[in-house]
Amino acid sequence: MSQDITLHHSHFVTSDVEGFCTFFTEHFGAEIVFDRAIDGDRNVFLKVGSGRIHLFESRNAPPRERNAFHHLGFLVADLDAVVARLLSEGVEVGSVTKVPGGGFAMATGPDGLLMELFEVTSEISRPFFLD
Repeated sequence: MSQDITLHHSHFVTSDVEGFCTFFTEHFGAEIVFDRAIDGDRNVFLKVGSGRIHLFESRNAPPRERNAFHHLGFLVADLDAVVARLLSEGVEVGSVTKVPGGGFAMATGPDGLLMELFEVTSEISRPFFLD
């Protein structure tokens, strides 16, 4: 089971993506591997060693949601199978959203821990997510 699910990233909501990027590139040797607006909100992935930090810049987020941990992102080999298994085990999982190059679903863990389950199905997406 564990080889089908890999911890991929920690996700933070911030109003200062530049500050986060500067901090992690200067002090931890992070590399910016993705920097794009999605639905008007800036999304940046930093690669630190073999892990990722996902920064989501939302100027409209309430102050309590800024500079805060948001979710754990798990890369899965078969999204539909993992979602079906978790649902059968009583885990709360939202609907699967298919996007070009893959898909994702959000699940809820203990104490309301938010977890993203996502799969990469396109070779176009692999360099960003997997290298």
